[in-house]
Formats: sequence, C-alpha cells, structure tokens
Amino acid sequence: MVLSQIPANVVLAVLAAALMHASWNALIRGAPDKGLYTLLLHVCSALLASVGLLFVGGPDPASWPFLGLSALLHTAYILCLMRAYEGGQLAVSYLLMRGLAPLLVCLLSTPLLGETLSFGAWLGIACILVGVLTIASTSGQPLGLVLRHPSGQAALFNAAIIAAYTLVDGQGARLSGNPVGYVLALALFEPLVILAHQLRRRRPAVLHYFRRHWPLGFLGAAVATSAYCIVLWAMTQAPIAVVAAMRESSVIFAVLIGSLWFKEGRLRAGLLAGLCVVAGVLLLKR
Repeated sequence: MVLSQIPANVVLAVLAAALMHASWNALIRGAPDKGLYTLLLHVCSALLASVGLLFVGGPDPASWPFLGLSALLHTAYILCLMRAYEGGQLAVSYLLMRGLAPLLVCLLSTPLLGETLSFGAWLGIACILVGVLTIASTSGQPLGLVLRHPSGQAALFNAAIIAAYTLVDGQGARLSGNPVGYVLALALFEPLVILAHQLRRRRPAVLHYFRRHWPLGFLGAAVATSAYCIVLWAMTQAPIAVVAAMRESSVIFAVLIGSLWFKEGRLRAGLLAGLCVVAGVLLLKR
C-alpha cells in the first residue's frame, strides 16, 4: 500500500502523533531540572497506565520475561534521556536517537532473526548516515565534538537501547496476547527503579519537585501516551511498516521546535539532516 492509498485521517493522525512525540521530548529539553522532570513524566505515565490496565487487563505470563528485560532496558533509556538533553540541542540529540535506532534494528535483525537486507535497505542506511553526518552542520560544531559531549554520547547509547528494546518488545508483544496491556504494564514498571533510587538519595527534593510540577508532568505523560495510542490505532488502519515510517517524521518536528522555540542550531541544515533520516527510515521499512 502506498501513502496515497491510506485514508487522509490516518495520515493526519500519525503526523499529529509524530508532533506530539517531538513535543514531549521538547518539554524535557526545556525543563530547568531535566532529570527530575523526565522522572516525573514517566511516573505520571505509570499512574495513567495503572488506570488503563484496569480496563484492558495485563499481558499473558508467556511475555513476562520479555517485559522484565524491557523494563530494565527502559530504565537505562530514561537515564540516558535525562543526559541527552542536559546541555545538548533538541534536534541533535533527537536525530541521533530516533535516526540511529531503526538503523541498528535493521542491522541487528540480520544476525539475530536471519533477515536479509535489500538494496533499498542499504540505501536507507546510507541516507541515515548522511543525515547523522549533517547533524554537525546543524549544531555548528564538528561531529567529533558533538559525539564526545556527554549529551551526544547519551544519545548514542540511547539509540542502541531503543534498538534493543524494540527487538525485545516485538517478541514480547507477540507472546502477550494483549499488546496494549503489554505496553501499559511496561509503562507501569519502567520508572520504578529510578524512582526508588532518587527517593532514597534525595526524597525531599523529589517530593517537592513533584508537588510543584505534577500538572506539567501529567501534561507530558498525556501527550506521550496519546501519541502512542494514536500510532497503535493507525496500525489497525494501515500497514504497520508504513505507519512506523511515517512516525519518524517526528525528527522534522524536533528540528523545527529546536530552531523556533529554543533558538538552537541551523534550521536549513537541520531540515536537511531530518529529511535524510526520514528518507532512510522509509527505505528501511520498504
């Protein structure tokens, strides 16, 4: 199915979800205390997920080992997300995380799942690499300096983590018999380790921050949860690969938000890098 054959409301919904995904990342980027806000957002997501589980039920026990492994990976994901926007530009960190992750999934699927890469997939890999190289022009800094910065390194680590939990969740969701319940259970468990650690280290500061900023936390959680629900719905209306590829248009929104809201980077170079990444992901999904 080509894009022109997908209903317009589905296309618009996925684009809205892409904008929402970039937006909740922008909320983290704009927070004075990025670590505590990232934690607050995921704690609020866990509270929303606990309510959702009452209605949809939990996943099948066969998926629990994958759920546990994914929860650990998501713990690392949250930690890296905190660092990726600490001193890093939204567009640069977001492009590294969202662009390299599907590339790594594609490369890892060959030895792990026995899949072969088509010529189009190799072209997609090349496009993503061009986009990553163009990131240096976006930030106005040499690529080596970007990647040596703690925020750049955190973004690179997170790309690998996203690729890992994508493969784990793909298998876990298949075994769950209830993909929505699997996602909600994951959202419930993923912040618990970090929350317990932070409460042990600095309970007064955490509780004070949560009391002051819980509305913004629920806003980010609602945006993130709604974005994913929209994508799940869209995948019932159109091919999963097409929806997943369209969702990566979020990198374009991240560039626009970073340039227009945070006044960071170079807009034209950022859009070029984003377009290269989106084109590469589209080729990978073919």
